[in-house]
Amino acid sequence: MKKILFSLFAVMFACGVSLAADKAGAKKEDAKGGDKAKKVVLLNFSKGDQFNAGDGMASQSLSEEHLTGNEKMRMKVTGNAGINGLTKNVDWSKFNYLVFNAFLTGDKPWSGMMLLGDKQSYAKWGRNYVETSFSLKPGENKEVHIGIEGLYSSYASRALEMTNMQCFIVYGEQKLPETYFGNFYLVYEEE
Repeated sequence: MKKILFSLFAVMFACGVSLAADKAGAKKEDAKGGDKAKKVVLLNFSKGDQFNAGDGMASQSLSEEHLTGNEKMRMKVTGNAGINGLTKNVDWSKFNYLVFNAFLTGDKPWSGMMLLGDKQSYAKWGRNYVETSFSLKPGENKEVHIGIEGLYSSYASRALEMTNMQCFIVYGEQKLPETYFGNFYLVYEEE
């Protein structure tokens, strides 16, 4: 009888351990969003990251003005600005938005474009990239979302290689007025 009770206890204990491990694994999977990541910072201005692309007329400097939330620094920019040749190779395929905060000075909204390119775009420019439009209103623009799923260059007739993105540039027909950008980051958000 003792052997039967001991065997029954051992089986129940093993099942309990297995169920607990499965439950913990499911929670870990949920926290990660399946195979999707939740957030990765591309440019952290408080750590000294900077834009390296512009129109030659752009000016930029780190600033402690117009901070929100946990921000420690913003990038003050006038004119087109962005990144050519990202120093961090991040797999963008795990995300669906490029997000940033921006404080636009003045009293007029600004409409512009975000140019997005991969390694092939960077190597051979000639409209071999994707442009997506967005607008900024005067004052604080919290969490401006640029959709990055399924980026396809119609001019070059190819999908961008999301595992090897190299550039993103903010520009417009009208010069970007003095704007204070918060960190740029990638997120995956459930739709």
